[in-house]
Amino acid sequence: MPDPVKAAAIGVNIGFGVLALLVWVLMLATLSDLAGSDAAGNAYAQAYAAIEIVVLWGLLALITLIAGVKGAIGWPSAIAAAILIPASAVVAFEVLELLSRPNLAPFLWPLVIPAAVPPLVLVFSFWALIPPLHAVIGPRLAGGIVWSAVLLLCLAVVPLQQMRNEADDRIAAALEKYNADLAKLPPDAPLWDWAPFLDTANSTKQEELLAHIRTLDRRQSDAELMLDRGDFPLGFLGRLDLTPTPALCDKARALLRRQVEPLVLQTPNSKPYNDIFWPVANALAAMKWLVGHDCSCDAESQAWETMASAYRGTSYDVVELRELRDKKNLGRQVREYPERFSMLTPKAHLKAWLSFADKDEFRDRALAGARKLDHRTADAVEMLNDKYDIAAPWQVLKYMPALDLEMTGPLCQAALNQIDGDIAKVYRPKADDPRPYSELLDRLGAYEPLTALVWAAGHGCEAEPELSAAEELVRTYQDSPAREAMLAKLEALHRK
Repeated sequence: MPDPVKAAAIGVNIGFGVLALLVWVLMLATLSDLAGSDAAGNAYAQAYAAIEIVVLWGLLALITLIAGVKGAIGWPSAIAAAILIPASAVVAFEVLELLSRPNLAPFLWPLVIPAAVPPLVLVFSFWALIPPLHAVIGPRLAGGIVWSAVLLLCLAVVPLQQMRNEADDRIAAALEKYNADLAKLPPDAPLWDWAPFLDTANSTKQEELLAHIRTLDRRQSDAELMLDRGDFPLGFLGRLDLTPTPALCDKARALLRRQVEPLVLQTPNSKPYNDIFWPVANALAAMKWLVGHDCSCDAESQAWETMASAYRGTSYDVVELRELRDKKNLGRQVREYPERFSMLTPKAHLKAWLSFADKDEFRDRALAGARKLDHRTADAVEMLNDKYDIAAPWQVLKYMPALDLEMTGPLCQAALNQIDGDIAKVYRPKADDPRPYSELLDRLGAYEPLTALVWAAGHGCEAEPELSAAEELVRTYQDSPAREAMLAKLEALHRK
């Protein structure tokens, strides 16, 4: 008759084995993608992988222990298991460290170790619990095969670590040479001498280099010369503080057309998109900057989109290339988010002018220019209703009395909606918790909704509920000359 205890052990191990296999699959999926996100996402992935390793090897130890107690594994295999299961767990953590940088040698090869060890241990444990299998494969042979394989897999991490050390040494040597060569450049070297050093994985070093290039007086002329020659790094076109002149526009478009031609496939889908990922990304970055600064790239974006679509496994870059031909994007950057005050024109959005109003050196000129915009009232309404740019409504409220806006129905409604929301959420002190009026102003913020309310109501905006709410709020704070002056303004507007 079958041994009920052994049968129970087999049943328990089957349950643990299924759970171990599920964790094993999850662990392999996590280990194979430890660097596919941003820094925070990668850190979470590595933490999850560590937990999965602990759980999986804990299950392996438990399954092997049950097999050792209720099965027939022999002392040599028992000793090997006692040594190699913990050792392979340590190796799995070494593999996790190697796989956290899969772009370096030995790349994803270390994944073989945690992929192979758990199935070997599970197969041996079930062999030990099923006597008929002992007649097919003897204990010495079974134990020798399994534990020798586990040992070899554990030892395999040594050459893999050596490969990683050699890769790190090569990187360190390249960085040392990079720093030495960079140090030899004179501060006023031409742009083409600095450009090769932009190709670095060190983002801090790259930003320092870009900051220096932006101080070069000759960068504009050098950039145009490099665009003509074809050696300008297009991915950095929008990061060098260049002036988007018609000449720069024409030269950049010409280079975009030249660079796309050799990438066109004669046979569609014959190559993967990864082969052109970086050229497309760099061209897209350049065209975004050009289009945003009123340099139309319709023909160029169409050529790059057509070329990229012929490759296998295209990315979202193809969609962005298509969106560049949307007329609303032409000049949008310079209209709404100009980098320099000198880029402002009468076509610029009100938000572009107000973005300089907080800077002392530009405030008067920015507000004077904003008052001359024939679309300033429509722009103000748009900004007040903006649900995505949290600063836009505040900018309008802050400068509303200085913008000479036309009090239209949409402006009145948009302003009151914003003011009412700001007033409603401000803290109202209780009678036993007196607070100074200055604290109310601090809580309302620098965009001054009360001042905006006074201006709006004084220019024909029907705001009786908002005026009453504002008075009720102001009265909850302690008396002061400023508080009385505000109450007087609000009450006068009621009468008016």
